[in-house]
Amino acid sequence: MKLLLSAIAVAPLALLLTSCARDINNKEALRSAVVEHLTARQSKIGLDMTHMDVDIGSMSFQKDQATATVSFKPKGGGDGMTIPYAFERKGDKWVVKAKMEAGPGGHGAGGMPIPESAPGGAGALPPGHPATGAAMPAGHPPVAK
Repeated sequence: MKLLLSAIAVAPLALLLTSCARDINNKEALRSAVVEHLTARQSKIGLDMTHMDVDIGSMSFQKDQATATVSFKPKGGGDGMTIPYAFERKGDKWVVKAKMEAGPGGHGAGGMPIPESAPGGAGALPPGHPATGAAMPAGHPPVAK
């Protein structure tokens, strides 16, 4: 009888502990997914994540989908950027979706405007941006093309 009562008392505690271990609806789980995603693409994007501070801003969860606003800043200080990300739950972790469905400013449809001077690009430079292709300052060494 004592053994049965002990089992009944321990069962809810065990259930609580195992369910908490799988709760991935939090900032750290999303941050890990972003860092893992970008680290795997380091050779393509040229960004060393060990030199970046990554912070998760607003986030939302809906079943096996999540979205979050992710801020990146250099660890040594300086300006950063904020990018929206979408995630899918894969087992007990989040992964960044392969194709982002973000609007302007995100990594998906829309994206940032491309300056006219960019190869194959179209659009205008932001107001106050120095002209591209302008002459180098006096005394500047020649630049190879």
